[in-house]
Amino acid sequence: MEICNCEQLSPEWWKIRAKRMTASQAQAISAQGAGLKTYIEKIMQEYYSNAEPDNFSNYHTDRGLDLENSAAMVYCFEKNVIVKKVGFITMGDYVGCSPDLLVGDDGLVEIKAHADKAHFSLLLGNDFESKYRWQAQCQMLITGRKYCDLVSYNPNFNKYLVIKRQEPDQEKFDKLLKGFELGEKMIKEIEYKMNKIGA
Repeated sequence: MEICNCEQLSPEWWKIRAKRMTASQAQAISAQGAGLKTYIEKIMQEYYSNAEPDNFSNYHTDRGLDLENSAAMVYCFEKNVIVKKVGFITMGDYVGCSPDLLVGDDGLVEIKAHADKAHFSLLLGNDFESKYRWQAQCQMLITGRKYCDLVSYNPNFNKYLVIKRQEPDQEKFDKLLKGFELGEKMIKEIEYKMNKIGA
């Protein structure tokens, strides 16, 4: 594991992230099926393209970035912990993740600035979406950390912070490791084809 303390979405961040499977697509990676193939082709297309990285943005992602700092401060206050921001963490040549925060020596935080519907669902006792739980598992696998707190922050509610702790699940780790292995094989096959045609 190596930590890059670059700013997320910076040129350095994009460079180290290139050609790597990331935790945001952990569910597809774990399934080892058509979704993984589509994902690998997408990251390799981006790797070989000369176009500038397309920073995906919409209302929800912009809102999330705006609220992330507030959520981090509230989390620190409620949990009485010290956190650290990090750019990108690698595991070998083909895998990495960008956790929102590191907590001490053992923890991670992944913040979701959910819209009202999703936040209210969590207040009613429902769980985070499966893709976020897989993301947390992948981040723990990559970093070796002992827990990941999934955090929903929405200042529209009196209870504006919901925290659900995720702990390592070896069965999920095994599926992710198999997915990493298969994804790496796909990446190398694409590299071979591109080298063969001189692309």
